Amino acid sequence: EDWMTILLIDYILLMRVLALYQQDKRLAACLRALFGLEAAFGLGILIYSIIYEGNVVLKLAKDVTVCGVNKSPPKVWGALSWAAPLLYAIILMVLALYKAAEHWRETAGFSQFTLVKVLIQDQAIYFIMVIFCSVMEIMAIQLFIPNAVLADLLTTLGSPSLLCVLGSHLLVHLKEAGERGANGGTSYRMKTMSNIDFS
Repeated sequence: EDWMTILLIDYILLMRVLALYQQDKRLAACLRALFGLEAAFGLGILIYSIIYEGNVVLKLAKDVTVCGVNKSPPKVWGALSWAAPLLYAIILMVLALYKAAEHWRETAGFSQFTLVKVLIQDQAIYFIMVIFCSVMEIMAIQLFIPNAVLADLLTTLGSPSLLCVLGSHLLVHLKEAGERGANGGTSYRMKTMSNIDFS
């Protein structure tokens, strides 16, 4: 479930970055290939972990059974499962920041174009949240924390559920920015900056 949540949010951000680059075909092919690698890497770790754990069924009483595992996967796998989304988020953030810097230089700020501002702000917020969730999850996995409440707190803070809520925010915030700019227009035309193109 965590794997799918992260992939869905990353795909939303992929589409937003491609919109900033006017759906450039070469960039789109590279980013989609990297997205596929991220998905395959995460799925591979997930499948291998399930096989490695060796699921068992235990009978506690008549008509009462529970599922368990024979052994826990190595801790490094948990850290690796967060490394791919973090690396992909870094790539998307660098691309978004490049376009933001270019736009800032050409227009002396974001005051006129709220849609571009929203795209860049949301990308930055997501990047910070990915780093936060990754660090919390890696700490919860790698560190031995004798206090169960603290261990559960780290796991909860690192939950991709926070990213899921943020994914909804990304879509709603973009829609609101588009509606605010409906009368004044949401696209801009300049010599070197391409129009935002969602497709």
